[in-house]
Amino acid sequence: MSAAAHNAQVWENLYATGRNDLRYPNEMLVRLAAGLLPSSQPVRVLDYGCGTGANTAHLASLGHEMHGTEVSASALEIARARLQAAGREAALRLVTPGAPLPFDHGFFDAVIAWQVIYYNDRQGWAGAVSEIERVLRPGGIVLVATAAPGDVSQREAQPLGNSMYRSEVTGQAGCTLTIPEREELDALFPGRTLDVGEYLFRFGPRQAHHWIISYRTPT
Repeated sequence: MSAAAHNAQVWENLYATGRNDLRYPNEMLVRLAAGLLPSSQPVRVLDYGCGTGANTAHLASLGHEMHGTEVSASALEIARARLQAAGREAALRLVTPGAPLPFDHGFFDAVIAWQVIYYNDRQGWAGAVSEIERVLRPGGIVLVATAAPGDVSQREAQPLGNSMYRSEVTGQAGCTLTIPEREELDALFPGRTLDVGEYLFRFGPRQAHHWIISYRTPT
C-alpha cells in the first residue's frame, strides 16, 4: 500500500469514529484569507483536503464559490451536514489519494491546502503541488499551512530520513509525513517566489509549529 493510500485509510478511520471534527475555522486562516481573498472580490476557491468543512464553510460565508476535495467519505458526510446547517453551499468531492484532481486546467482562482500537504512522502508532496498548480489559473493564489520542525507531529514520530517521518501520534500511527526545515521549502515549491511565515502555539507539553506559505502561479 502506498503512503498516500495508508494515510487516507488512517484519516477515514479518524473521521468515521468522530475523532477529528474541527468545528471552527482556523483563526490564522481566517486572518490570512481576509487579506488574500477579500469578500469584496469573490473568487473560485478549492479547499484541498477540506476535512469536515469548517474552513470551507467560513470561506463560503464570505461569498466565495467554494469547492472541496477530501480522501475521507466520512469527513465529507460531516462537511455536507455542516454546510447545510449553516445555509452555505460548496461542491465537495471524494478523491482518490495520489490521483489527478477532477478539475480542468486553470479552473480555480485560489487553492488552500491547510495542514494537509505534509501527510505525504516526498513524492506525494511533489505530486500534490503539481496538481494544485495545474488546476489554478495563471496568477492564481496558493496558500499552504504545513507542519514545521518542533511540531507535535514531528516530536511524536520516527525519522525516516530526507525530512520524512512515521507518525506515532495517537490515532495517526503509521502515517508518513514530510516535515521540512525552512531552507527546504524553496525546493519543495520549485521555481516559485514564496512568502513564508510561521505560527507557534504551546500549551503544557504540547506544541504546534507550522509554516505558512503563499505564492502566485506564473502569469
